[in-house]
Amino acid sequence: MAIQINRGLIGKEYPPYPVTVERGKIKEFARALGDDNPHYLDDRVGAASEWGDLIAPPTFAVTLRDETADTTAFLKELGTDISRILHGEQEFEIFRPLQPGRTYLCRPRVVDIYEKTGRSGPMAFVVRQTAITDDTNEIVATMRGVTIVRL
Repeated sequence: MAIQINRGLIGKEYPPYPVTVERGKIKEFARALGDDNPHYLDDRVGAASEWGDLIAPPTFAVTLRDETADTTAFLKELGTDISRILHGEQEFEIFRPLQPGRTYLCRPRVVDIYEKTGRSGPMAFVVRQTAITDDTNEIVATMRGVTIVRL
């Protein structure tokens, strides 16, 4: 049975949420990637760097989640369920590295929804973008993700 995706979500902004970056999480993430860059792992190297502290790997922003959000609510609003979802792609634009001890405000929104037909049938592509700002409201990074919904 084919489903219809709620295209009315295009342009919808979701409530912003704050996330404080933890030093240990940066190190844990870098180790999980197998990236031994001392700017991610060594506090002394970080302190002596141009940033004055550790920095997070560029893809660390993927860990910045709204822990209070009901992820199933978004799927219901979209008109689908988890059994039809695939991760499409993820991209990051970093203007300044994320750093430990700093709180960032994440502002997610749906920027596009489009459909294509692939070998397995029709699919909808839901493009979400999250602007990540610092305490001066300056954009530090943007994260863009595509979720594929099998229709």
